[in-house]
Amino acid sequence: MITALILANGAPGALAATIASLVPGVADGAIADAIVLVRGTPDAAHEALADAAGADLVSLAPGEDPWRAGAARARRDWLLLLESGDVPLEGFARPLERFAGSAPAAPEALGRLRRADAGLVASLLARLGMEARRPRSGDLVHARHLEPGARPRIARLAATIAREAMP
Repeated sequence: MITALILANGAPGALAATIASLVPGVADGAIADAIVLVRGTPDAAHEALADAAGADLVSLAPGEDPWRAGAARARRDWLLLLESGDVPLEGFARPLERFAGSAPAAPEALGRLRRADAGLVASLLARLGMEARRPRSGDLVHARHLEPGARPRIARLAATIAREAMP
């Protein structure tokens, strides 16, 4: 099972969209829990959303790496990295579950979801295998991938993520 780490960047509506999009993954048994990461002091809306979702809320110190801070609190070794507004599309849970379940004890690859809104340059770099190997939003990573100096290879997952348009 997987812990979702959600970096709350901006409007509470974007965080709500991301949390809501994870419900099918929870129902399928792929997503076990979630952690909402907030830079500085969380506002009441972010607190309420995290509480309603049963997610832990982590307040980040200035300059603190959000993914590593979330991994330190995670109950699972496999982490789905998301930013508020990221919406995994229908059918995302099975590819994540298969990837995490098939990886060896010392995983060498991270799983990268396809971005529905990826531009031409980003798509071309991905096809050529020249995209950044650092874990980022939209990746399924083992906690080891977040250690300093980790350079996992990228495995493309048969799942797509979109950005929720927020007013």
